[in-house]
Amino acid sequence: MTSQDKFTMVLKSMLVFFSLCLMSSQIISQERSWVDIAVHNFGAPINTMWEEGELSFADDGTMVYCSARQDMAVAEGDPKDLYIATFNPETGSWNTPVNMGIPVNQPPHTDINPLRKGDDREPWITADGNTIYFRSDRLATTTPLNNHDLFVTHKDNGVWTEPKLVPFPISTTEGDEHCPAVLQDGNTLCFASRRGGGFGGSDIYCSKQDESGNWTNPINQGPNINTSTEEFHFTQDKDGMVYFTSNRSGGYGGMDIYGAMQLGPNSWGVARNLGPQVNTAAADMCPALPPGDNTFSWFSTRQDNSLGDIDIFWTNKLNTQ
Repeated sequence: MTSQDKFTMVLKSMLVFFSLCLMSSQIISQERSWVDIAVHNFGAPINTMWEEGELSFADDGTMVYCSARQDMAVAEGDPKDLYIATFNPETGSWNTPVNMGIPVNQPPHTDINPLRKGDDREPWITADGNTIYFRSDRLATTTPLNNHDLFVTHKDNGVWTEPKLVPFPISTTEGDEHCPAVLQDGNTLCFASRRGGGFGGSDIYCSKQDESGNWTNPINQGPNINTSTEEFHFTQDKDGMVYFTSNRSGGYGGMDIYGAMQLGPNSWGVARNLGPQVNTAAADMCPALPPGDNTFSWFSTRQDNSLGDIDIFWTNKLNTQ
């Protein structure tokens, strides 16, 4: 073989190598088109050795979330309480969270009913920071599908009011309602329910308040969102993209986060998995959007860079089209 032949073979090998690298880069780029590759743990004092869960943000950056931490719980053995946290831009870190206390959080009342364990979680704070919807077992009965209902509390002169049941047709005796969220219009309350007539498992429904403050009959969000498996926890960005949790087939793990673009009232495009930077072989759930257009957060059982069994993470959005 001549020197020229050897040079030609080496050149061809290099071209094949660079072609494969380019193809791989394009595939990775497509998979990462929703989020940046860097995934960050919220860190202390938000995440702890206990389980942290669902979160949401007001427009001023106030975060409300739930935690099983026992060092600040309203009662020993309380499974989950709601906490409020604010970010300190001077230190670049979160201030120590504050337990919302009684009456928002309830201690266990298993003496009244064994299902009333003091489980308060899945908070949704409105954009103005004055209203929080959340799930609670404080009115649980021995009916398995009535373990949880939705409640609402308002801030009155800086004090959170006694939570009230969000009434029928939102909360029911059969649906085990959970994961409330308000869409960008500020008037549409979405939530998950196991009520009859759905596609199966937990489905996502939405309702509006009329001029009298009454809730309209909830509308199932249809087959692009709901499947025969579990769907829950809507959150919508300013472009109309809604993010939610599902364990439908074809995902990366037990629970994955998907996105779908709003096409009209109660109408959504085909849901798309957010890909392997957000979704892992673990359970990745309950997306939330801090103020601004570029940050995405959720909680996960992933064990890389974790402080406890379940932590809250964040990343940067790159493309939501």
